[in-house]
Amino acid sequence: MKYGENAHSPEGVKTKEFAVLLNDKGGGLAELTDTLGNSGINIITLTMSSSRNSRQVRLITSDELTCRDMLNHSKYEFTEDEIITVVIDDKPGSLAKILKKLDKSRVKVNSTYIINKKDGRVEFVLGLDNPEEGKKLLFRKLGLDSTLQAVND
Repeated sequence: MKYGENAHSPEGVKTKEFAVLLNDKGGGLAELTDTLGNSGINIITLTMSSSRNSRQVRLITSDELTCRDMLNHSKYEFTEDEIITVVIDDKPGSLAKILKKLDKSRVKVNSTYIINKKDGRVEFVLGLDNPEEGKKLLFRKLGLDSTLQAVND
């Protein structure tokens, strides 16, 4: 699936986030991004965190099937999870309001980060332990938009 294929869907953008564990020897991020580029895979968004013993890259790419194959064949240790995107007003407290509603519905947030900002709105990636319940709450009950791409078309 290509990123944004179903941007106009009330169910939101359905795509995968890959969490890739990098070696702690240095140069791992450069090697990963070089391998992605050589495979013709564009990075939509990337975030990296590190701890004392490891570094993890979370990324969304333009082509999840090719990315998965590349990661498997390149011997990277990785996981993949369905993510959703949600658009909220870009003002203090907006994200907290949504996160509290998810918590109240017992939907755990595993990851979140900004993917886009435009015209007083911000688009967040949400990795949820129960994406289906998250979609029901965010898109059906609260009527939020799923992507700035759809909002701005």
